[in-house]
Amino acid sequence: MNRSALYKVLLSLILVSSAAFAGVIKPEDAKKYRDILNVSGNRSSYYKLNDEALVYKIKGPQRIKIYSRAILSRKSSKSKSYGFEIQLNGNMPLQVNHQQKRTSKVKSPQHPNHYYTRSAIDYINVPAGINEVILRPKKTSTPVLVRVLEDKKPPSGKKKRVEPLSEEAPVKLISNGKALSYYSLRRGHPLFVTMEGPLNLEITSRLGFDPQMGREEDYRLQVLDNGKVVGTYYFSSDRSEETEVTGQNNVVPGRWRSCDVKLGKGMHEIKLRLLDKDRQIFVKLNQIIGD
Repeated sequence: MNRSALYKVLLSLILVSSAAFAGVIKPEDAKKYRDILNVSGNRSSYYKLNDEALVYKIKGPQRIKIYSRAILSRKSSKSKSYGFEIQLNGNMPLQVNHQQKRTSKVKSPQHPNHYYTRSAIDYINVPAGINEVILRPKKTSTPVLVRVLEDKKPPSGKKKRVEPLSEEAPVKLISNGKALSYYSLRRGHPLFVTMEGPLNLEITSRLGFDPQMGREEDYRLQVLDNGKVVGTYYFSSDRSEETEVTGQNNVVPGRWRSCDVKLGKGMHEIKLRLLDKDRQIFVKLNQIIGD
């Protein structure tokens, strides 16, 4: 093989390798923690979260998604509870807790006697600049495998308002003299919407700041599609100086935060639930039409 042909082969291999790993974010000392899983016949790199924390350096602004699976030593285990912590730039760690069923579609060539749960997905927004994200194991949790990826850019296009089913009438938020219609969402009082896909659903939320809250607070929004959790979204927000809530003079809305959910063909019953106690968020939904 001449030098020109060899160069073309090497270039092709580099491009294929780059495409295969595009969007995957590796922790520091990645080889030390790496475990290869065959997921429905596809090889994927996961990293073990057990005795030591995993440290990631991530350039923002962007949203990342964290896939996690519990490791099971016995096939008889039908489901497993597990958890870990997510710490962004030294801030208060976010507590992650999941319970997932065992799946037969995941195998490990390195550990043929291990079994694994289905994956859970958590979403984190990281700000501009170089960020440090630490995934820290919990002492009482079973060993966990994680895989961190860059989330794709949100879809663009025209927006069509979607009205959810709610126990309460919508709430008016006044921002710069303009009235905006949101729905209140509290823990134990979810919102529902039924839609036919394929489509993209945009969820915009604002945290309701009570007087005792700090300048910046976190909250967790979970999205279920036909009863299955498709993602848990972690947001951090500060108070909006331009917005107020009609009828709730002691509540100050936070700045808006959004996420989008891609829905495939067929009917979808979407359930939105707030995971935090003694908190309230305000939500509005839009269907994104076109590109």
